[in-house]
Amino acid sequence: MFKKIIVLVVLFSSMCSFSQGNDTVNSFKLQREEQLRKAVQKGFKPLNDFENLFNQTEAEKLVEMLIDFKKETGIEISIFTINSEFTNKENFEKFTLGLANFLPSLVERKMTINISKEFRRIRIQNSDELVKLISDEETKEKVNSYFVSSYKEGKYFEGTFFGVKSLMELLKAKIQTPK
Repeated sequence: MFKKIIVLVVLFSSMCSFSQGNDTVNSFKLQREEQLRKAVQKGFKPLNDFENLFNQTEAEKLVEMLIDFKKETGIEISIFTINSEFTNKENFEKFTLGLANFLPSLVERKMTINISKEFRRIRIQNSDELVKLISDEETKEKVNSYFVSSYKEGKYFEGTFFGVKSLMELLKAKIQTPK
């Protein structure tokens, strides 16, 4: 836990140092980062849609799927949509890694799916335990086949829903779940 807090402090402080030119912008970014940190500290939230990519029905469908999967397999998946209020394009990957490491969780097998329409990026962070189950190549194949192909058409819900579903099927095939 201490290691995760240190990583987050380093991550947030490095992000803050990139935006020291304008005090108003710097203050706003610090406030948004603090809001994100507080939201994450409240516990597991399957969907954190800060870009408002999903309507209420879509969000509920995604959350239900994520919760059911966790109950069935013990694997925790959370989705974040992230915009420039939290980080910039250049630091997107560092930010998502820091976020994944900071998420409070009682499970060792977890995945964060980080989407940014604004930056045109997606990054999936797998815990060390999940890396033992699925490779980066397998994850990348799912991202390209489902997420990216739909996102190019502006279909964020479809890409996310079917992309997550395909990752879940891959994970289920690789684990033995209790009956």
